[in-house]
Amino acid sequence: MIAIVFLKDGDSSCLSPISLALQQSWPDPTIDISENDENRPLFVFHDSTLGGSVMFMDAPAPLGETDPEIRNAWFWPTAWEEVSRHRSHIIVTIFGGNGAKQKALGLQRMLQLILTSIPSTIGVGYPSSGTLLPTPMALSALEKNNDVAAPLFVSCFFAKEEASRFPVPSIFCSTEGLGNFGLKEIEARGYPGTIQSLHEFMFAFATYLIEYRPNVADGDTVGSDQQKILVKIEKSLIRESHVYSLYFQK
Repeated sequence: MIAIVFLKDGDSSCLSPISLALQQSWPDPTIDISENDENRPLFVFHDSTLGGSVMFMDAPAPLGETDPEIRNAWFWPTAWEEVSRHRSHIIVTIFGGNGAKQKALGLQRMLQLILTSIPSTIGVGYPSSGTLLPTPMALSALEKNNDVAAPLFVSCFFAKEEASRFPVPSIFCSTEGLGNFGLKEIEARGYPGTIQSLHEFMFAFATYLIEYRPNVADGDTVGSDQQKILVKIEKSLIRESHVYSLYFQK
């Protein structure tokens, strides 16, 4: 798993406080951390199960104004204005472990260390799903140390449903990122509310799938007693794979 942290300045000495914080806070006391210096702005670490690397790049990351990450930054309206001014970035990689969830939690711990150790961070990108979060929101999402932070790993893409498809004008939504956890993506059909409320619902359902890996079958329902949402396992509207389609209207 790989994440990118965008920085306002270009000082590679930022790796030293990250390495120190890692030594002091990583759960495994036997963690081994390699050295880094100005000529080698990288360190590698590993414990009994997980490994990773933190690499400083003294150049802007390859990101353009028309890229999906920018166009889909619903929680960050000024994303391009701020990210376009970054001067350097840090690439964080996590490998090993016993499955995707353990790697995800390891990546979350590293990102939390970096964002709290380096004042010049702008935000975090997760290329695998196209997620882009400003630093305050990323830190908020990373607060729960034992739960996977769905807003980091799962991105949501929205569109209007065809006017004739459902009785009430509504929104379509499709996720990207659940495949990294060995799960089907989610598509919401006929959602009659706002993008913000649908975003919250999709993150909650994604978290439920990641944490509990329930056996959701075709024809099941999810939701509260007041609102039962039909689940169909069918081919995605936008990709070749099958997804969980959640029908908010018939």
